[in-house]
Amino acid sequence: MGKKDDIKQVDAIAREFRMSPELRDDFGTFLEEEKRKGYGGTGNNRGDFTYQELRQKAKEFLEDINYDS
Repeated sequence: MGKKDDIKQVDAIAREFRMSPELRDDFGTFLEEEKRKGYGGTGNNRGDFTYQELRQKAKEFLEDINYDS
């Protein structure tokens, strides 16, 4: 069985923003925390993020850790 579509999108965003594997893992944790806090996306009823929302979240995540891409 292949990767779930939401994971594929997060991986694509990580590549787009040139995240290291460690940073990609941290980004995934960040997204799950955002969902838990009630800041989930509009992709479905589970709060998954659309691609555009993921791009915005990546920018927020990288700004929060003062990372320049």
